[in-house]
Amino acid sequence: MPQGDQVKNGKAFEYALASVYADKLREAGVNVTLVNNNALIVANGYFDDFAAEEQERYKEAAFQTLDTMSRLEPGLMAQKGDSDMLYICLNEDGEGKDGDVRDVVFSRNAPSWEIGFSAKNNNDAVKHSRLSSVLDFGESWVGVPCSDDYWNEIEPIFIFLETAKKRLLTWNDLGEKKVSQVYIPMLKAFRKELLKINENNDEIPQKLIRYLVGKYPFYKIIKDDVHNMVIVKAFNIEGELNKTVNGIKPQYKTPKINLPTRIVEFEMKPNSDNTLNMILDGGWEISFRIHNASTHVEQSLKFDIKLLGNPPVLFTQHLFQNPT
Repeated sequence: MPQGDQVKNGKAFEYALASVYADKLREAGVNVTLVNNNALIVANGYFDDFAAEEQERYKEAAFQTLDTMSRLEPGLMAQKGDSDMLYICLNEDGEGKDGDVRDVVFSRNAPSWEIGFSAKNNNDAVKHSRLSSVLDFGESWVGVPCSDDYWNEIEPIFIFLETAKKRLLTWNDLGEKKVSQVYIPMLKAFRKELLKINENNDEIPQKLIRYLVGKYPFYKIIKDDVHNMVIVKAFNIEGELNKTVNGIKPQYKTPKINLPTRIVEFEMKPNSDNTLNMILDGGWEISFRIHNASTHVEQSLKFDIKLLGNPPVLFTQHLFQNPT
């Protein structure tokens, strides 16, 4: 799927979740404010671009999660009084850079309560981080600056890309050099540096997962059209989900999940020239697929980072959608 379409579909699903929850909770007597910020306006515009039939598919997928979430999170409906308000807000895109992967945030002021959804439309990536000649992934990901050895090793890669960019070349114009002079040496340098950082610093596996899944409790809501289902996952890392609100307890407590403590294996994916797989203890597994994010050569590369595995106790529910 082209990057533009992926963004459009993802934003449309964010809008569907926010608007359907607002409408249905209001029907149930809950005081709801759907915050009319720029993120909502943009997402609404993407949603409106779809035909009515497709809009209904998005809304149906959002609605399928409502019963589950109201049972897990009493804060959605546990209203203290007529002045108590549930706020539904779409996060601005920049929030992800600050460690917030949530797209839709639900909150109350009295008492203070908040949860969020990470909305995914036919896509289960957790991050789309970039690498370049100036972006320090060590500092931004785990708080440890990359070494001089790393910068020296990647310098020839970005000199090559700078030359190709000045010649207005496309990535296809590079042919096999895209792999031999860019992807493979970049992945080797990245792997070597991350392992060095891990060897010389404490708690790198924990910090890495924290970077990927964010610093706030959240649910991942995945709209999976291939299998005609919606998947709900509860990332209850600090035990912050499923809180009792206004005396109402959740009907089910999702398990608290533990962060990894060590990297077990970090190697190239078999028969691949653009993907590294990392296995950590506790059931965690990460895929780092490097790719070019545009047609023409530019002086940065993009990671498509996915969680291939997570602790087996992580709450996961598959909800089948009604056939359309």
